[in-house]
Amino acid sequence: MATDKRIIKTKAAIKNAFMQLMTETEANKLTVSDIAAKALVNRSTFYLHYADVAAVMKDIETEIAAKIEECINDFDISDVYGSTYSMLANISAVLDEKTTFKNYLVFSKESTGVMTRLKEIIIEKTTSAILNERSGQDIGDIIFPVTFIASGIVDSYETWVRNGQKIKTQEELIKEISDITEHIIIKKVIKPE
Repeated sequence: MATDKRIIKTKAAIKNAFMQLMTETEANKLTVSDIAAKALVNRSTFYLHYADVAAVMKDIETEIAAKIEECINDFDISDVYGSTYSMLANISAVLDEKTTFKNYLVFSKESTGVMTRLKEIIIEKTTSAILNERSGQDIGDIIFPVTFIASGIVDSYETWVRNGQKIKTQEELIKEISDITEHIIIKKVIKPE
């Protein structure tokens, strides 16, 4: 059963209003009235779609996590550089298509759950790819390098959005992160000393 386009449009307006407001205020100070006013809907329309402010945040986090997970699903350990490059380019494209997503993730103090989930997804997918490729590999040998890589990727991208865009292009950032990731995985995971 297809969802009514009006419902999709209204929910998108509410989520965008929430994300915009979250870059300006703290979650505990944000009200349904604030979100409804910013989304140009009334409170009763808000409540048709969401139970409260927390439900909006959960919906946004679920949507972002699903989009990011799609970008990471095809990680190929036999092509670390190409997979990392492709993954980062796709994640960047997803975040760039909605500036409110990117701003919410980077500039809102309330988005830490999403950033943590993003790291977890990268860890899960990369670990799974390595274990599928190298069946005898011990998870204890790869979990720390992979965790280090995931945190580095997410934190580097966040830093770049905050202030690094002036220092290097997105293309340069993706290439540099891909080079570092390939080096760590090849040196510490695939061919450990």
